[in-house]
Amino acid sequence: MYFLGIDGGGTKTCFTLINENGKVINRVIKGTCHPAQIGFTNLEILLTEGLEAIIKSSNISKEEITKSYLGLAGYGIVKEIAEGIAQVVSRVFSKMDYILNNDVRVAIAGALAGEDGINVVAGTGSIALALKDEKVLRCGGWGYSIGDEASAYWIGKKALALFSKQSDGRLEKAPLYEIFKKELGLKTDFEIVSYVNEKLKGDRGEIAKLAKLCSDAAKSGDEGAIAIFNEAAIELSQMIRTLAKNYDENVVKVSYTGGVFKSGDLILKPLRENLKGCNIELVEPQLDPDLGACLLAYINSGNKITKEMIIKMKE
Repeated sequence: MYFLGIDGGGTKTCFTLINENGKVINRVIKGTCHPAQIGFTNLEILLTEGLEAIIKSSNISKEEITKSYLGLAGYGIVKEIAEGIAQVVSRVFSKMDYILNNDVRVAIAGALAGEDGINVVAGTGSIALALKDEKVLRCGGWGYSIGDEASAYWIGKKALALFSKQSDGRLEKAPLYEIFKKELGLKTDFEIVSYVNEKLKGDRGEIAKLAKLCSDAAKSGDEGAIAIFNEAAIELSQMIRTLAKNYDENVVKVSYTGGVFKSGDLILKPLRENLKGCNIELVEPQLDPDLGACLLAYINSGNKITKEMIIKMKE
């Protein structure tokens, strides 16, 4: 028996296949699956190619996949987008046993290895989810045009604003200014306008990548860049504190996923500071979101998770 988990976010889509013992058979990585970025036609192409690739590279047939679980970005509260995704998935996974949900659901399943608790996601977008007695509660996740506070896109936008302020003298020039000019190949400061509008075309995923440059600047001592991560930590802590109110336990486990956390202590240290005094234990994620999707495929086939299985999946 094989179980397919798919984690599709604003940056990449990961197709992962495991067997009944939790052994990872294969992985296939594709680009973003968010319809707002690639449209429904390209979403169908991406899912079709990914499914075919994981089957072929694993040397199995489609019929050997017992269950699939898809956690796809955009499958949420916006009815039109959710319905569009559902229609695409129904065509691609026709005659297969699958469950469709959003990418944050598989993130929390992986981060806490199926246990109850909270997972805060800060990738291209941001959201916090709480799992309690099989019920999923959410906070944030309103999308980049409204919120997505502390997301990589949000940090990228803040970093662009910081560059402009350092450029025209509203703030003293600091590491971020030089890093942006060098890494983006800017001959003049004003070229950043055409870089964002014409080269990147305002693409959310591309702007989110600028968060890495902001992180580099912060690690080089840029106080403005450090302040952006501190502000991001405040935003994330507010989401977590809000969801923690739903628990009666003495300690609620909280984990984290998403590219923003690759900045390490830049975000984690101020996050811990902002969570002091709460009934919260911040823990490292146990499994990646794609493996969380595999877990959910496994569980929803009537199986129970064992410690041995989790250990096997971590190998």
